[in-house]
Amino acid sequence: MTAKWGLLVLYAWDMCDADMNPESCTLDPRIDADGWEVAGIITGADNIIISGPEGIRQSRMSAGGRDDRKRYGFIAKNKTNPNELVAVIRGTDGAEEWFDDLVFIAKKPGGIFEGRVETGFFDIYESLEYFPLSNPNESVPLTQGITNTAGDKGTVMILGHSLGSAIATYLTFALTSPDSLGNDRVSAILFASPKTGDHDFVDAFSKQATHSVVINYEHDLVPKVPPFDITHFDLYCHLPNCTVITDETAKVKINENDKKCCHHLICYLAMLCPEVFEEARNSADWTDDDGNCASCILS
Repeated sequence: MTAKWGLLVLYAWDMCDADMNPESCTLDPRIDADGWEVAGIITGADNIIISGPEGIRQSRMSAGGRDDRKRYGFIAKNKTNPNELVAVIRGTDGAEEWFDDLVFIAKKPGGIFEGRVETGFFDIYESLEYFPLSNPNESVPLTQGITNTAGDKGTVMILGHSLGSAIATYLTFALTSPDSLGNDRVSAILFASPKTGDHDFVDAFSKQATHSVVINYEHDLVPKVPPFDITHFDLYCHLPNCTVITDETAKVKINENDKKCCHHLICYLAMLCPEVFEEARNSADWTDDDGNCASCILS
């Protein structure tokens, strides 16, 4: 079932990759075919690389400005049970490359968030907005859009991959707050997730968001970063409830010597469930990008 959820993240990536325009209502047809009705689109400031602080030559990630917005995913309702919602956030292209070169700086966001979080990831999270397809001109902050859509009874599954998993981590924490939907109505599956905060943040997350699962692959470099917060001399920590796919547990063999292959979502899905991968590959809406990623699968 985990791999089936992952297909929705694949659709979000393909949908946004084909059309990043934040005002676009173009959807991937596979979302509807899998039994989901899109209620609205997630947009946010596009991630950019900027110069690091004085004395640090490498670059760091930060959110772009208001005029540099892109589509990040969608909110959808189960057509059989409209009280079942998904919030799906795409990954980012080239993460396995540029994560190698970044400096990751932490900050204390305050409010409901405890400890320190990675600044670039969190800035992008804070920029996220939601607009309903019924009224694309009425954007609201993403957490407000989800709670409005969920109403009094709706449950939400939050899904993400790569950068999308980092963003989804903060979204999960916000929505599981007692002042929001609460832990009983929110769950999450995060694929190939980088580290998102220090031990105080991770401890608070583990106590509050108990229905979350992280899926990482042992040869994927992205879950290993960021290693260290250079500005506070502290370590970034892994989220709890992490399942690591190993060469022994993977259902298929991929090219583990290629770091891009080790991070592709399509490879994760194949290693988790070859039948789901075959279902995706045989779809009429299988994209060239999906096919290029699938070439990493060796058996």
